[in-house]
Amino acid sequence: MSSARRLSCSLALAVASLGLAASPAAATFHLMEVREIYPGSVASPGSEYVELQMYAAGQNLVGGHFLRAYGPTGSVVATDTFPADVKGDADQSTLVLASPEAESQFGIVADGPLSPSGQLDPSGGAVCWETIDCVSWGSFSGSLPSPAGSPAAPGGITDGMALRRTISPGCETLLEPTDDHDNSAADFSAVFPGPRPNSVPASERPCETPAGGGQAPKEGGATGGGPAGNDGHAGAPRTTLRGTPAKRGTDRTPTFRFRSDEPWSEFECRLDHENFRPCASPRTLGPLAYGRHRFWVRAQDASETVDPSPASFAFRIVRRR
Repeated sequence: MSSARRLSCSLALAVASLGLAASPAAATFHLMEVREIYPGSVASPGSEYVELQMYAAGQNLVGGHFLRAYGPTGSVVATDTFPADVKGDADQSTLVLASPEAESQFGIVADGPLSPSGQLDPSGGAVCWETIDCVSWGSFSGSLPSPAGSPAAPGGITDGMALRRTISPGCETLLEPTDDHDNSAADFSAVFPGPRPNSVPASERPCETPAGGGQAPKEGGATGGGPAGNDGHAGAPRTTLRGTPAKRGTDRTPTFRFRSDEPWSEFECRLDHENFRPCASPRTLGPLAYGRHRFWVRAQDASETVDPSPASFAFRIVRRR
């Protein structure tokens, strides 16, 4: 082989080696999803954060990678870059980019800066993790580098609330690729803000396999109840309806009262085919249309474990005679 050809082969091998070496680095941040968005509140408008979550181990090499915020019409408002990699690399680990005001309000140390404050407009906007995952809300009408579908919270994010990705599909206690439908309205709902930086261990856990095979029980249409250990309630809160309207009545604004067997629980309610949304007892609905309806409520305890069998009540509203 001539010296020129040997040199050419050596260069080709060197380039190939560089390409192979670069692949793992390129794969160290791409299995990340936007988990939670908090645009601040009227009382503290600069208290903002965005939380990301891994759904595979070893995705912690985020130094130099960025989150981008967009205004209601799709204009870029800010680009926030992680200054360094994070330490926690376990599956389900979370990372928070936050403003100093949010760090102070929630008592956390952010993994990256969200600066300047005021870049998340609660009435409408979007955020994108690189070009991998985008989420929009409110009145957003612009274009994004990754599909975001219909905006979540079309009326804007309620004051003092955050948007969080649901992990109910598949294993309902674990973030998985199937939890992302590229549709913000379907994937996100309002929750009380609870930023979880990388230093806090993840509470998500794999679904257990019951004796005899099959996946652990999931959310169903039951009214709730049954002995712990044989209905998927072990370690989960139990939701009980304490007050309901008549099963057949004329009241178009029925009120429901409910409780959890675990203190400090929060609740999510649902009517008919709507999505679950944060609520509190007592909950008054309406005015509702005449006809059949079903109300659902489930508790979520302090460790974010959700009652797998929400309490429910079917009723019918009829016209006055």
